[in-house]
Amino acid sequence: MKAIIHGKLVFPEEIREGILLTEGDKILRVLQKDRADLIPAGAEIIDAQGLYVGPGFIDEHVHGYSRGGEDFDILRDLRSVAAAHLKHGTTTITPSPSYSLRLGGYLDVIRQAKELYRENEAASLRGETGPQQRNSIAGIHLEGPFINPHMGAGRKFAWKYSDEVFEQLFEEACGLVRHCTYAPEMPWAGDVERILQKHGVVMDIGHTDAGPADIERAVEAGVTIVTHLFDGMGNYQGMHAFDFTGDPQDCVSDVVLGIPGLYYELVCDSRGAHVTKHSQRLARRVAGEDRIILVSDCTCWNRRDVDPSAYPPEDLRSAEDLNVTGAGVLFGSRLTVSECAKNYRAATGAGVRETFKAASTNAAKALGLYGRVGSIEAGKQADLVFVDEDFNVKRVIFAGAMLPEAKE
Repeated sequence: MKAIIHGKLVFPEEIREGILLTEGDKILRVLQKDRADLIPAGAEIIDAQGLYVGPGFIDEHVHGYSRGGEDFDILRDLRSVAAAHLKHGTTTITPSPSYSLRLGGYLDVIRQAKELYRENEAASLRGETGPQQRNSIAGIHLEGPFINPHMGAGRKFAWKYSDEVFEQLFEEACGLVRHCTYAPEMPWAGDVERILQKHGVVMDIGHTDAGPADIERAVEAGVTIVTHLFDGMGNYQGMHAFDFTGDPQDCVSDVVLGIPGLYYELVCDSRGAHVTKHSQRLARRVAGEDRIILVSDCTCWNRRDVDPSAYPPEDLRSAEDLNVTGAGVLFGSRLTVSECAKNYRAATGAGVRETFKAASTNAAKALGLYGRVGSIEAGKQADLVFVDEDFNVKRVIFAGAMLPEAKE
C-alpha cells in the first residue's frame, strides 16, 4: 500500500488537499488531510511536497515519439513509443496508424497493439504492477484511408477503400478499435458509418472539408469526436466562401463548434501551427471545459533529416516541438500531452483543474474508459501525475508503481 501525503489532489470539479491511498494497481480511497492516523501501518509514504496530483494523461491520437534524441514510431516499435510517452505522464494511449502507412504497415501496427494489450491484460490478472510488467495501450485509433485525400491525407500512400479491407482491420484488431477518424463527405462515408456502428466504435470526423449537411448527417449517425479541430479542415465552398462576406463561414470548424455534445481534439504546439492561440481560446469558450481533449499527434516521420538549429526562428522548421519536412510541410508534432497542456494553459489561461480534464478526464469519457481511468476515484487504476504550478511533470505513478524517471 502507498499513501500520498501533502499533495493537492485534482478532481474533475475541485482541487483539495488530502491523503491518497493506493493498493496494488488501484486507488483505494481518499482521506482528509488531517487524518494521517488512518494510514494503515506499513504503508509506503510518498510526500508530494505540495505538488498537484492528478489522473494520468490520455493520448488518443499519437503516431510516435521524437524528443531528446529518441526517435520511435508505432510501425517500428510501438512498445518504445508507449514507454517514452509514459515518462511524460501519458499513462493511457490509443496508437494511431494513419494514411501514410500502406495496408501491410497498418496491419502490423494493429498486431503490435493487440500483442501489447494482451500482455497488459495478463499482467493485470497476475496482479503485477508498474511499467516493467504493464503498458499503456488501451485500444487502437484508426486514421485513414477513410479521409479526404485533399486535406493532408497523403494521396500517394492511400490504399483504395473497400468494405472488405475495412472489415479485415476489425478482424485483425479483435475488438480493440476504440475510435476511427473519417471524412463524412467522401463517397464511402455511409459504408464507414455502417461498419463503425456495427462494431460499436466511437466515430471521429477529421481531415475533411465537409459541408454542413454531411457534418450534420455524420453527427446523426453517431459522430462524437472532432479530430484535431482547426487542423486538416477546410471549407466545402473553397474560395467561394469569401465571395460575399469576406469570411469563410460554414467551414468545418465553424459548423462543428456550433453542434452541442461533441468532443474537440486540440494539438497545442508552441508556435500555434496546428491551432492558433486565438482559436484555442474560441474552442474553450464555445465548447467549455468538459469537451476539449488535448492530443499530441506526435510523429517522428520525415523529421530525421531536418535540423531545427539550421533555420531562423520565424521558420516553423526551427521549432523543436513540430514535425516539419525539409520542404516546410507540417507533418504532425513532437509534442507530448504534458507539453500540449502547458501550451494550452499559456494560450487560454485554463487552470490546473481544467487542464487535467482536457488532458485526461474528457478523453476517458469520450472513449468509454472513464470507469477505469481519467480521474482520482476509488477502484480506478492508480495512474497519477505530479505536476507543479506550471504543469511541469515531476513524478509519475503507473498502475500503482512509481516510475524511476519522469520528464517534463
